[in-house]
Amino acid sequence: MGTIFNHSISPKKSEVVSPKQSILVIDDSSDTLELHQIVLGSAGFDVIAADSGEKALQLLLEIDEPNLIILDMQIGDMNGLEFLNLLEKVNPEIVQHVPVVFLTGMSEVPKSKAIGFIRKPADNDGFLKAVNHFIEIGQHAPYKRK
Repeated sequence: MGTIFNHSISPKKSEVVSPKQSILVIDDSSDTLELHQIVLGSAGFDVIAADSGEKALQLLLEIDEPNLIILDMQIGDMNGLEFLNLLEKVNPEIVQHVPVVFLTGMSEVPKSKAIGFIRKPADNDGFLKAVNHFIEIGQHAPYKRK
């Protein structure tokens, strides 16, 4: 059983955070990754996608710090909490400076270093509003960028 997403969107300019923000999306579902790339890219975000925790860790060593990390709770090779713990060991600066948001279909999310969660499936407008909200939160302490 799958979820059908309608990804024909035309975001309002006021919904786009300026200047161009980068978002790392980590999800083992290629359909979900593609959807997020379309929705976030159409809204003006620079989207970096990873389909595994291992690939995301490698990307985080190669790219500039993203403004937000959207992390599925189950990413195949590990769960979201395991990924955050591993990321903290490999690169504690990112955990301190970049807000992490869980993407989950679960009704409850365990306490963690994530600043919040986005419940899926989310409609495109609600998803973009949540992303903008979490980026705004991330611009303030303790996630203030250096």
